[in-house]
Amino acid sequence: MAPLRFGPHFSLLIMKVRHLNILPPTLLLALSALLSRFLGIMRDHLLAKTFGATAGTGINNLDTYYAAFRIPDMLYNLLIFGAISAAFIPIFTQYKKEGKFKDAWEFASSMLHLMLIAILVIAGASYLLAPYLVHVVAGGFQGEQLELTVKLMRILLLSPILFSITSILVSIQDSFKTFLFRSLGPLFYNLGIIVGILLFAENFGVVGVVWGVVMGAGMDLLVQLPALRLVHFKHYWLFGHKRQDVKEAFKLILPRIFGLSVTQLTLIVNTLIASFLMTGSITVFYLSDNLQAVPLGMIGISFAITSFATLSELASEETKEAFATEIQRVMGQVLFLIIPATIGMLSLRHEVIDVILKYGKFSQSDALLTANVLGFLLISLFAQSLIPILGRGFYAYHNTKTPVMAGVIGSVISIGGSLLLAMGLDMGIIGIAIAYSTGNIINFAILYALMHRHLQIEIIHWANVFKIILISTIMGSAVYMAKLLTPFGGTTFHQIGLLILYTVIGLMVYMALAAFLGMQESKMIWKQIRRLKK
Repeated sequence: MAPLRFGPHFSLLIMKVRHLNILPPTLLLALSALLSRFLGIMRDHLLAKTFGATAGTGINNLDTYYAAFRIPDMLYNLLIFGAISAAFIPIFTQYKKEGKFKDAWEFASSMLHLMLIAILVIAGASYLLAPYLVHVVAGGFQGEQLELTVKLMRILLLSPILFSITSILVSIQDSFKTFLFRSLGPLFYNLGIIVGILLFAENFGVVGVVWGVVMGAGMDLLVQLPALRLVHFKHYWLFGHKRQDVKEAFKLILPRIFGLSVTQLTLIVNTLIASFLMTGSITVFYLSDNLQAVPLGMIGISFAITSFATLSELASEETKEAFATEIQRVMGQVLFLIIPATIGMLSLRHEVIDVILKYGKFSQSDALLTANVLGFLLISLFAQSLIPILGRGFYAYHNTKTPVMAGVIGSVISIGGSLLLAMGLDMGIIGIAIAYSTGNIINFAILYALMHRHLQIEIIHWANVFKIILISTIMGSAVYMAKLLTPFGGTTFHQIGLLILYTVIGLMVYMALAAFLGMQESKMIWKQIRRLKK
């Protein structure tokens, strides 16, 4: 592939890249997240139906599947998700802004090679140490349960290797503000898991499911390859470990890894504590977390991803006003969507779980426990949605230490709370959910306060937030009345119809009230809808 020439060709390149964004970037990612979460819901439905929560034994014990995920997932989150993008995008974007494309592609190639080597070494070591690592993440497991978890973990270690390559390719796309191919990746990932469940679970149990995970990770990588041609990617065979930009990237990565390691430590400790609780506790927690991840992925993560490149560009300006205006706008839009989503899910969590999970081996008691855990996780959904945006705000200023510090404090409180509530006060998995939400809220509060101090400009319109809470509460009351007038029950299709009815009623009430109050976020949504009609 010929190297990219600069000057006027740069404008043509940007036009080509942005032309592929048929929808506004945030809407594109939100729709992708919606489809991905729909597939995730289908995945969890099949897992719950096939294995249940508290009734699993042998190769059909779903707790082993979720416990085995912890170390591969930790590698993914520490070295790949967040860490690479936090260091890669600001540096690559600066090269792109200055028209230094040769430096940009050499930097990208160096990071690709070095991160792949690092993940291969760490994954290989984890493979050899898997029996010991399982004792760390699931100390309550014994015998067959322990051996199966080791086997699953070793298979799953293939996925972070594939994701490390994908992450660099996705970060390049984010830098060019093109999100089409990166938005397709999660869809194929979940499809791979679903195929694993449908084709292999009956004969191979959870072992078949984890091979589906690896297949999904491979499909996620393959779907990114067309984007390389779109952005005129040029690969250089070099390591570049002595390059100044690579050294700068790793200076940014290391604090981020430390901060994420604290977050991952929280999840590991939660899994460890849950392994000593009744069978199914790990499964219930992660199924609940997956349900709250639907609005989190569609709203919080989508806005954080699409805003990062813009925030990185604005952070390089001499004044802070434009940056503050942009982050205030993004956070305002997120709160406008996530607060009603939270109240809606709190109001309908029992109905949602009945429709999605309560089939086959997933019992009524499993459903009730999952609904209770989900309720406590949803309390911090607003914080979980704003943390990625505030974190990326600090990364845009090449400041990874502040999010680390906030994450450490939040994680310490979460871990301490889990030990106290789940073990000390015998609250079980519900105690872990309460502590998890508390840690997230404190993490957000610290990030917000420090960002406000850094900018010396208010970044949340609190009067607007009060309006959102007020009309969301009215919306929740309308949904409750709808449930009284049309009681939930009947066949599966009837239940799905009622759930859609409740959701539509809530949405109409909320949007009508927002329009009546003349809220700016409501006007922007209608503007996007009219744009799509054209």
